[in-house]
Amino acid sequence: MANFFDVSGLEQFSKIFVFLIVVLALYSVFAYNKAFANSKWIAWIIAIAVGIFVILSDLATGIIRYVTPWFAVLFIFVIFIAIAAQIFGAKVSDISEYKWILFTVIAIVFVVGTLSYIRGQVTAPGDTDDNGNVIKEADYSSMSNFIFHPKFMGIIFILLVAIFTVALLAGKSS
Repeated sequence: MANFFDVSGLEQFSKIFVFLIVVLALYSVFAYNKAFANSKWIAWIIAIAVGIFVILSDLATGIIRYVTPWFAVLFIFVIFIAIAAQIFGAKVSDISEYKWILFTVIAIVFVVGTLSYIRGQVTAPGDTDDNGNVIKEADYSSMSNFIFHPKFMGIIFILLVAIFTVALLAGKSS
């Protein structure tokens, strides 16, 4: 039974939505950075070309379909924090001083989402199926098998936490 909230039919248009997201996001980045200030047509052509390349790649389309909802949640969260800060007396200029934190969080969300989607697509050594049988024996000759191994990813995560901890602690003392 169909109801008002049934949006499963929009799945057929997912490639169009991904194309629009990529084109508009890339053009807005070009416009913000004034990369092609002399000619807006060059920025549009490059954005459309990249959008076409993205929809031709199933991996890139899947990554964007996987990460976009997280960006929407993050965007709503940032808006709520900005509203709450203004309720408590902060000015827009005070909030905009911390935009590098927002960009860092956006980059982390994108990288974590991308890596988790790719990890779901790759069969790494030691992976098991639903019955507990090993799908693939440990073969580290492939770079993706080495990079996406849970122990290696854990080491990278711990090192990133350590790096950011030292950087933030060193920045506060000076």
